[in-house]
Amino acid sequence: MAVLLTLVLIFLAMLVFLFRDELTGEGLRRNFGREQPIAEEYEAFTYETGAEQVFAPVGDGLAVATSSSVQLLDGAGETVFKQVVSYELPAVFGGTESALFCDLRGTGCMLVRLDGESVSITPPGEIITASLTESGWPVLVTNEAGYKSRVSVYNSACELQYEWWSGSGYVLRAALGPDNRTLAVLTVEKDCGMLRFFSLGSENVQAELSFPETLYYDLYFMSGDTVCLAGEEGLLFASSAGELCGEFSVGDSYLVDYSFGSRNYVVAFVSSYRSGAGGTLVTLDQRGQELGRRELDRDIISLSAGSKHLLVMTGGGLYLYGQDLMQQSAKETLITAKKAILRPDGDVLLLSAYSAERIKI
Repeated sequence: MAVLLTLVLIFLAMLVFLFRDELTGEGLRRNFGREQPIAEEYEAFTYETGAEQVFAPVGDGLAVATSSSVQLLDGAGETVFKQVVSYELPAVFGGTESALFCDLRGTGCMLVRLDGESVSITPPGEIITASLTESGWPVLVTNEAGYKSRVSVYNSACELQYEWWSGSGYVLRAALGPDNRTLAVLTVEKDCGMLRFFSLGSENVQAELSFPETLYYDLYFMSGDTVCLAGEEGLLFASSAGELCGEFSVGDSYLVDYSFGSRNYVVAFVSSYRSGAGGTLVTLDQRGQELGRRELDRDIISLSAGSKHLLVMTGGGLYLYGQDLMQQSAKETLITAKKAILRPDGDVLLLSAYSAERIKI
């Protein structure tokens, strides 16, 4: 027994010597699967690069478009759809379960869902701009012979639901309300800007609001019946009844950046200099009432507004605020990413040209 026990111990000692690298903490994690799934999870968040690269969150996933390809990744970073395209000016718009890819100077357009299914849309003309509701209803603004612009509304199956032709002004933006029934159209006329509201059940204008001395170029449908317009001089809030609800003026400063990431508030970054160099971050509710204000001493690279929190990325780090702009957390480090997206589960995607790093702050 003593001889047998000695032989067993010698044999075990030889095994330990031969496989000593595999018995370290790193080797055990690798062999027993504790490290590999994490590596695969992060490695899966890679995507195609190319000219004119743009991003949009889709639920907890990510949509990426370039001039040569479009790609949709789910929340785990797995590619559910990828296709080669030829877009002169690619654009992507994200909803809860789908992404709208289109060429803003051409006719390429497709709706892609997180389950990997895709539907191509044949627009009636070259696409000027587009939008997508959270439930996946696309709205396209296109050129139209004999008119200034044409607005086409599709349902989530890409079936045409409504059309409106603009004869007096060029359409800058068009958006569908959360109920998928109310359409807001922003145009620039000969002497003024105009905001019109339509019901998908009628061809007549339901309400309208003009602003002769201010140019607004962007439009976002907030919750309920309120829309927010963005322009060089600030933000304007109006109801679908054509009534002015509130206004935020930047005065002699510049509206450097803004985000319509949430239905119940909007965030604006205002600076005394057009190039940024620090400024004031302001959050506003649906009536234009100030919710919070914070001074920043450096430029903002990107804003990402969630339902309850706001993520601000600067060259010096990531900062998470509440709607009142009280700081919740921060990660102060040198940030070289192109963009940061706050995901619904609270973590962050740092986007570079080739891949996305998922982090907590």
